[in-house]
Amino acid sequence: MNENKHSNWQPYKFIKILKYLSYGIVYYASRSSININYKLRKDFKLEHVNTLSLPISAVRKFDKINEEEILQKQFGPLIMEFVNVIIDNIPNTYLTLFFNNLNTLNSLTKDFDLDNLLLNQHVQGEYLANDNTIVLSKDNCCLTIDHELLHASTTIIDKSNSIILCGFQQINKGRQIGEGLNEGYTQYLAEKYFGDKHKLLHAYLYEKRVAEILEIIVGEDLMKALYFNANLMGLIEYLKQYNQEEEIYKFIRTLDFLNKHLEDKHLTESSFKIIFESLQYINIFLIKTSLRKKIVNNSLNEQMDVFDLIYSLIPILNLLPANITSGNYKYEIVDNKLLNENILAVMSEYTNEKQKKSLIKEI
Repeated sequence: MNENKHSNWQPYKFIKILKYLSYGIVYYASRSSININYKLRKDFKLEHVNTLSLPISAVRKFDKINEEEILQKQFGPLIMEFVNVIIDNIPNTYLTLFFNNLNTLNSLTKDFDLDNLLLNQHVQGEYLANDNTIVLSKDNCCLTIDHELLHASTTIIDKSNSIILCGFQQINKGRQIGEGLNEGYTQYLAEKYFGDKHKLLHAYLYEKRVAEILEIIVGEDLMKALYFNANLMGLIEYLKQYNQEEEIYKFIRTLDFLNKHLEDKHLTESSFKIIFESLQYINIFLIKTSLRKKIVNNSLNEQMDVFDLIYSLIPILNLLPANITSGNYKYEIVDNKLLNENILAVMSEYTNEKQKKSLIKEI
């Protein structure tokens, strides 16, 4: 890009940016003790990531949902409510996996109380991809049915390579990538489309917030298209316009890490630091990616200045949690210094040395 495209940027005082930040996220329960030996890779490299697969071509086997057959199944009326909402809100061209899986879906009930007690977890439902089966709590099926049906609607299995592709997650022989983002976006859509219909289990609070911010960056329509076609690789390719491939993979894996460990308790000082740094990394990635998109997409707009750039961040900052409380731990993850440094870093990528020195001096 021409380094003089934004030569009219004016220095901007960032002191008021924090007023746009979202309130913090609070977790009221913590999981089991953290494994003392765990650590997040600080020497992150692409070779540490399991090889991802493109979604395999899916042939639509059904043109419509067999309502009569579904209504005869357990949870039939709730499944049909889900079907009608999805058809009304998601373009038909995105729904091949939805039609294929919902027409052949199985459903079971399970008492999760014993498992939750033994494993110190709060599971109320699950989707078994290999059997195309949703398993729900017999007493609280409404809490999770829409979340699990979204998983069912976005899954395809690559049997030749033993890979399950589910929304933004890929699973290969016990190894996975994308769970945090997938669970977050699934919960976000469940609450968006079904939160006013019946009580839902409030889960994946942080992951949901991150996924919602990412949807703002990517665009709602494209985000849905990629999700309903189980196309994690497509999401990565899109983001490569605005960030390095290694950083994108690190973002996805860091969110996976936080999905697993954010609620851990009895943290050592080093463990707390790793979680804190992971939370900050997610924020930095989202801020930088959003700013770069604004700059790249406005590369011909000679009038764009710092105020325009900051203003474009407001939808992101409105959702970005300034702090997160989990158990006995509170993570203060956004402050003026962090925002200033990363806004300046992105701006400096598109300015020449003289302009860069001016920005540093004024900020």
